[in-house]
Amino acid sequence: MRSIGRNVNANYLGSTTNLAPVLVLVLGLATSACADLTETQSPAPSVTPTTQGEASLTVDASHIAPMYRQLLTIDLPTVTQVTMASNLDIKEAQQRVEAAQGAYYGSIGAIFPIVSPEVQAQRIKGAVGQPNGSFGIGNFSNFIPALALQWIINPGAVVYDIIAAKRRLQATAQQQQASIQETLRVAADQYYDLVLAQAQVSAAQQAADEATELLRLERLKLNSGIGLPADVLRAQAALANTQQDLLSALNSFYNASVSLTFTLHLDPTVMLVPKTGIVKQVTLVREDMSIDNLLVTAVNYRPDLKAVRNIVEASEAAKNGTILSGVGPGAQADAVIERSPPTNSVNDTIYRQQKYNVVAGFNFSASSFGDIKEAIADSRIAAIDLDRQLDKVRSDVVTAHQASIIAAKEIPIAAQQVASAEEALRLTQNNFKAGTALTVDVLQAQDAADQAHVRYATAVVRYNQSQVNLLAMLGILDDQSIRNDQKSAASASTPN
Repeated sequence: MRSIGRNVNANYLGSTTNLAPVLVLVLGLATSACADLTETQSPAPSVTPTTQGEASLTVDASHIAPMYRQLLTIDLPTVTQVTMASNLDIKEAQQRVEAAQGAYYGSIGAIFPIVSPEVQAQRIKGAVGQPNGSFGIGNFSNFIPALALQWIINPGAVVYDIIAAKRRLQATAQQQQASIQETLRVAADQYYDLVLAQAQVSAAQQAADEATELLRLERLKLNSGIGLPADVLRAQAALANTQQDLLSALNSFYNASVSLTFTLHLDPTVMLVPKTGIVKQVTLVREDMSIDNLLVTAVNYRPDLKAVRNIVEASEAAKNGTILSGVGPGAQADAVIERSPPTNSVNDTIYRQQKYNVVAGFNFSASSFGDIKEAIADSRIAAIDLDRQLDKVRSDVVTAHQASIIAAKEIPIAAQQVASAEEALRLTQNNFKAGTALTVDVLQAQDAADQAHVRYATAVVRYNQSQVNLLAMLGILDDQSIRNDQKSAASASTPN
């Protein structure tokens, strides 16, 4: 306050020079604010295992034609890269940080006086009042530069406003991180949905091919006199059923592509297809981590939980600032400094003016009590929100962990089902060719094999999704963790 008072009491020429230290101080505070946008974050713990599962899934969408005019091949690392660069939710979160940063700078600026420079053009010709009450003749023109300074401050309220704005800025930055993690989780989930939809299309296409071959054989048997018309009709019905299933699978694939293009902010008429190769079972979180360790990790690293904690602190600071704004002490200082006209006449002293005014006291208003009560309630609501968010974090971790455990158990069972169903189909087809099996036997074996392949693909995809979800629920999901742990082969080998 003393330094500001010295600046206010300076003359016009001296005050313009003394503004430089004030500007330097403002820039220094702004620079320190930039360096303190977020809290210091300790490195995320390593939860990735040293070994991975052996399950894999063949991805080949080359036989799927685009619905409209363009087809784009992608893989999971590409999905994460495009998500970080183009997703609208992430861009909006970035702008919210910019807005919160501006509010923080504004709260710091409330410390300093309001500066109002102005220039007044003046032309006097004719009678001019004299100090002794008489009049004289004057004829001159000049420009009168003036500088008005106004400083109104409630010290306690300003301090708490700065604290609240800083906590809101930190909360917004953490909400941005939470938005990034959630968007990456959704994008990865949608990519795996696209992979699963492609596997379902492949299974439906294979079923349709097998039904077509069965119909051809039944017609040959009928033409040779050893077949029955009912078997041909049964094969025709089975083919129609598989063709409908194929159309339904294609529609699901197109819908999965549209959902992913929405997240990636791409043209929905562009059909996305997974890159040809092998999608492997990917373990992102060690299976030997106990649920207690997982919960502790989530409580320490979930950015949305950190954001709520900072909002609680901001609400507490805002409450204190409201109290001090209503009943705390305040100070006000005003200064208007005008430079004298360019004349040496003694009679122009009325144009040289320096006005100063300093007031200190308390301001009381009946509305302050209502504002204080509202601020106290807002602070309590923020504390309740923190408890609710903590419960949600725990529930999310437990749910994701359970889903991961179940998905891991499904993969070996589904793999055994595929092996058994394929062997049963092979034996049934051989018996059919030998005349010891019926058409209905082949249809049932084919359906069982197709369902086994779909179940296996679903198990692998759901496991990978559960791992991404679990890593996100722990609060340590980022694009690098997905890129480093997702391994895709470029071959088109047969799935296990």
